[in-house]
Amino acid sequence: MSLSIDQIAETFCSWKFAETFPYMAEEIKWNVINRAELLGRDAVIEQCGKAMKFLDTVEGTVTRLKSSRSGDTVFVEAAAQFRDKQNHTSSVASCDVFRFSDGQLVEITSYVIDLETQ
Repeated sequence: MSLSIDQIAETFCSWKFAETFPYMAEEIKWNVINRAELLGRDAVIEQCGKAMKFLDTVEGTVTRLKSSRSGDTVFVEAAAQFRDKQNHTSSVASCDVFRFSDGQLVEITSYVIDLETQ
């Protein structure tokens, strides 16, 4: 079963990264504003692996996931909360812009802010 571009973006933002790998262009760019700039499929997959390792150490919940599409671009507004083993919580909010070409994901721009930590 193939995913629509909306589904690819929402799946990525739901931390199901591996399901999106087949749709990534070899020359994909991922710019996490003020944090990282990744070039190439291998670099993006490696970063997804690091994110999964972090997610293995916490209980994570997506608290908001809303998407909108304009042509070959999908915008996803998301929020998540994390609880570590010491019961501390942290939260993030993000807006991710996914750009596609011929069904392949060619660019992700992520705006992420850390919210209040408890």
